[in-house]
Amino acid sequence: MMKRMFCLLLTVLMGVSCIFASAEDAQDNSADALTLAELQAFAARMQTLAMASTPLNDPADAKTEDGYAFEYSFGTIYADSPAMSIDTQLLSIVLTSAEEQGPRDIQVGDELSIVLEANYSENPSLRGSRESAVLYVLDLLPESMRWGEVKRDGQRVQTVEYAVHERVETDGEGYTDTGVIFTMEDNIVSAIRVYGLSARTTEAEISTVRDNLRFDALFDDYVQVPSSYNGAELPMFDGTDLQFSGIDFMSLTPESAADVLGDVIDDVWVENGTDGYVRTMTFAACDITFLYDAQKQNPQVEMLLIAADGMEGPRASRIGDTFAQVYNRFRNDNTAIDENDTEHLYGDEESGQYGVVEYTVDGTVMRFGLVLDDGVRVVLRLEFTASVLSEIMVYIE
Repeated sequence: MMKRMFCLLLTVLMGVSCIFASAEDAQDNSADALTLAELQAFAARMQTLAMASTPLNDPADAKTEDGYAFEYSFGTIYADSPAMSIDTQLLSIVLTSAEEQGPRDIQVGDELSIVLEANYSENPSLRGSRESAVLYVLDLLPESMRWGEVKRDGQRVQTVEYAVHERVETDGEGYTDTGVIFTMEDNIVSAIRVYGLSARTTEAEISTVRDNLRFDALFDDYVQVPSSYNGAELPMFDGTDLQFSGIDFMSLTPESAADVLGDVIDDVWVENGTDGYVRTMTFAACDITFLYDAQKQNPQVEMLLIAADGMEGPRASRIGDTFAQVYNRFRNDNTAIDENDTEHLYGDEESGQYGVVEYTVDGTVMRFGLVLDDGVRVVLRLEFTASVLSEIMVYIE
């Protein structure tokens, strides 16, 4: 155990992750990374706007831990004084509407892809853990350090942050602790916060941040699933989609399921006529059904059902996802809806390789089929209630 921890620590200190640029590489690649000058220019523009506008509140009565709050239709400006003038020091700025653009011309309502494309990244696939993905670290200490990181809950990105630490040459010692946080809801920008406009930090604190980011970057087994409005760019449902949340559906056994999913909450056996038995194992995350022979031997997986938020299915589909989010992760050849209110995304059901969407008054069902090399047909069924994913089922026909 100690040897393992030592090796992990050594790996962290060596910074082997490819997303950490050396000083030389950083100088070559940092042109598009967010700069302090950009954040200062944004703050200056907002200060000019604030001086020409009347706040919706009385800042003198709105002192918070972030400073005096000046509320406007576009958001809130926090300052060190209740009077806005050229001498007022802005502390942070929060945009909550699309009336004003933030750094890099990003505004509330923009998609996640716009934020990522407008900023530097050495990790375009957002490879990381289910909780975070480090975009870059440009380490030029003792002069400066800049970094970017995504915080998320699986495919649900919560924030995208870009920070700038530059050594202060005037007005004191230390480093700037300035940056911008894009808050996301359903992968859409809901707020933009530029923070730390007068904050200071130390090289030791920055080094700790760097080491923490370096540690986070060691986890690279989770990626953002490709999504596109142009469904023709996306692959059909295939065998690789049967590997999700740490399991391989086709090779599942009761033992391997328990190893990944934990304790069995309920275990029900039912006779399947003269053919054998059907066993349904209920875990906290899902239900899995196996078929057994008459001697209760040779289990074969038959179905996996997810009906509660938590576990991700194929293409990282998850209970609570919207129809649009899931729809934009699968192949779609832009076919029309037929007279039966069915949209044929690609292929045909007779061949076994297909994608369809069935629209009814009770809800919507997406189904994707594939035929494996051994001829086995597998179906992914996604049920939506009020345009929200409510059930995920993978089964063998």
